[in-house]
Amino acid sequence: MEILEAYRQKTISKITLKEAAECFKGKAVSASENDGNIAVINLRDLNEEDLDYHNLKTIKAEPHLLSRYLLKEGDVLVATKGTVKKTAVFTDQNRPVIATANITVLRPKDNILGLYIKIFLDSAVGQALLDEADTGKQVMNISREKLLSIEIPRIPLIKQLYLTRRYEEGLQAYQRKLARAVQEWRYLKSDLEKNLF
Repeated sequence: MEILEAYRQKTISKITLKEAAECFKGKAVSASENDGNIAVINLRDLNEEDLDYHNLKTIKAEPHLLSRYLLKEGDVLVATKGTVKKTAVFTDQNRPVIATANITVLRPKDNILGLYIKIFLDSAVGQALLDEADTGKQVMNISREKLLSIEIPRIPLIKQLYLTRRYEEGLQAYQRKLARAVQEWRYLKSDLEKNLF
């Protein structure tokens, strides 16, 4: 792919995800309860830009037994199995949360922001690198080893903060405009229905 060739030839400082983050797979669980004490993020909870925390299934378990799987603020969730490449950054919740085994969690080390990793993986280059790491035939199966070998640009924390702030501001503006468009569309449909007869 030309885009990957161009990226690899750039003489910029890069760091592998293995160097940039700790990595672990989510836990294989069957989350079907609604009154459990530990929330579970599944592939369906990762949407295009964010995580949907409102409809998380739960399990009943002792948190200390799942401590190695508990998510922390800034963790990057990467769908490594399934049909669609998705990434998200975990925001701390007021309850314990884990990810399922279809998700690989990257916990950024010092001077690397989780949102920066997400922005890179969602870019055209990042998506091409994820395609390259996919060893599945019909269904996506991103190997942990290949995921961790992906190189991201090593940029100063101040630049990461600038990029992530711009991303967050842009996402908020997008969501506001989208909500407004949905509201206008509903109003128009309602008005049309009133005037049908």
